[in-house]
Amino acid sequence: MPAPLVLEGVRAGYRGTETLGPVDATLTTGVHALLGRNGAGKTTLMRVMAGILSPLAGRVLVGGADVANHPGQKDAVAYLGHRAALSPDLTVRHNLEFWAALRHADPALRADRLHEVRETFTLGPLWERRTERLSRGQLQRVDLARALLGAPQVLLLDEPLTGLDPVTSALVRDLIRSWARTRTVLYSTHNLPEALSVATDVLVLKDGTLTVRNDLVGDTERDTYVLRCKGSWPAALEAVAPATALDDGRVRIDVPPAETIGDLIARAVALGVPVLGVDRVPVDADAVLREFLEDAR
Repeated sequence: MPAPLVLEGVRAGYRGTETLGPVDATLTTGVHALLGRNGAGKTTLMRVMAGILSPLAGRVLVGGADVANHPGQKDAVAYLGHRAALSPDLTVRHNLEFWAALRHADPALRADRLHEVRETFTLGPLWERRTERLSRGQLQRVDLARALLGAPQVLLLDEPLTGLDPVTSALVRDLIRSWARTRTVLYSTHNLPEALSVATDVLVLKDGTLTVRNDLVGDTERDTYVLRCKGSWPAALEAVAPATALDDGRVRIDVPPAETIGDLIARAVALGVPVLGVDRVPVDADAVLREFLEDAR
């Protein structure tokens, strides 16, 4: 079965000036986080994937078919951009009825899809309200409902949690996890901890090229502790796990994924290290991403 979305040597830009590429990527079922600095090309890449922007070179395959030769394949991809694709003068109902009519010729199917998204996004209280009167969180819920009307297999979400209140943000994260069980979701954000709260892998876009960085996931999930010891014991602790001497008998130690801090302390004590205490060090996920981006310059 072909992958939902494949990019082959894609180059893109504006007015003939290339700003992105070449990009090769295969997106399978699940959540893929897309990270990068402002201006890295995240939105450009998503617009190409959605078929909104034609690539200067290369191919975009949706369900194994080149969208350049099979434009109908674009309907399998839904894109949620920075600005809601909704008319401010229309009610929530009229906006969604308009988009449902574009997606489905069968009136019964349109009605079913409208009912489903209304319930999923709790839009009943907003149904007859004009979208210009909605809050940022309410507008985002309606735009997500709009994106889901066509039952797409690929969802492209460009910073979907920006500006949302905590309740709406939690709702959207839960929905993304649910969608990803049967769909491909590409999730753009500047916030690595936010991305890792829903994503299973990480793609970093820098200087127009895309890199798979699943080690970033590991970096933010690693366990690091500071052991307080009597005397200086970094050399002995190196035999237990990667260790760095600090000061006043303190040693920073990284716990390998297959072990626990309890295992390491037991082995350290067996080696004669007088461990007086232990403190867990929180990992700054944003710093991990910044470090990678600086190193990649």
